[in-house]
Amino acid sequence: MKLVRFLAVLLFVFAVSAQASDFAVEVVDSEGFSGSGFYNDASSVLGKPTRWIYDTSIWHYGEIYACSIVYPAWSVDPNGGKLVSSIKDGTYIIVKFDHKVADDPGNPYGIDFIVFGNAKFEGVGDVSSNTNMGQYHLKTPASVPSEPVRVSVAQEPNGPWYSYENGPYGDSAFPTNAFEWNGDANGWGDELDWLKPVDPNLSVSDFDGLSAAEAIELYDGSAGGTGFDLKDLDPNAYAALALDPNTGRKWIQYIKVEYLAGGDYEGDIDGFSDVAGCGDYQHPYPQGDINGDCRVDFVDFAILAQDWLVGSDWDDLTNLADNWLECTWNCQ
Repeated sequence: MKLVRFLAVLLFVFAVSAQASDFAVEVVDSEGFSGSGFYNDASSVLGKPTRWIYDTSIWHYGEIYACSIVYPAWSVDPNGGKLVSSIKDGTYIIVKFDHKVADDPGNPYGIDFIVFGNAKFEGVGDVSSNTNMGQYHLKTPASVPSEPVRVSVAQEPNGPWYSYENGPYGDSAFPTNAFEWNGDANGWGDELDWLKPVDPNLSVSDFDGLSAAEAIELYDGSAGGTGFDLKDLDPNAYAALALDPNTGRKWIQYIKVEYLAGGDYEGDIDGFSDVAGCGDYQHPYPQGDINGDCRVDFVDFAILAQDWLVGSDWDDLTNLADNWLECTWNCQ
């Protein structure tokens, strides 16, 4: 029995290592992108979104900026790599994840994936590479000028496609912010979490007049982006999504971004991430985890003891003992 469990764990580790990215890994189709210029390369949207920016403007040429809620992704990175793709009328990009992105109730706020653009909060005054975010303030009322991009999802590269017709949209709230602000050092600190959405209960007005540092605190560790829940699709579209036979959950693997007809501006897309949560493909429920919090501990033991005479058996006790204190999510 223990050998079987060991082999199962080994197979899971191999599967996760073969599926190594929480970000989009491939452009399977695009229209209207030549690959020339800063914003005309569809592959710019792959991998982790922007962290550092090399300013090519005549005003701050050569300065290195952190991607933040008041200085969004544009230009190139410090190594000359392209950062964002502009979504114009008649253009689109279809990207693929290397795994199924599930409609996962274990995800924070139920959000399933995040689309990163280059929206920003309007601030009071200019931003330089050494601006103190504790002293730089957002406008009152807070404003995030939107350049909405339609987002659609599919289980196969050729569809059928299911669109978020009434939003949310790509390249809207919440602006990307790559790092925490260290007020003691008056500088950028640790990288924030690209797989954690901003609380969708927040609105742009909650940021009225805050310092940029205070606004970053409201993100609660998230690196920003616009969150999407598969359940927010049209009910008929959601019902049409097939279930994963292994998990029983709805899922998608392809995302399409395209120009929103009637929009006033072209939008810009920087990247895509799969929201991380307890029970997802990289953080499975360990055997013995009775309450579904991705750890085997005294809470599970208490539940097992309470239910001992009404459904639990020796296999449950064995699973709990064999995996005691195992943890796969939020294990700090």
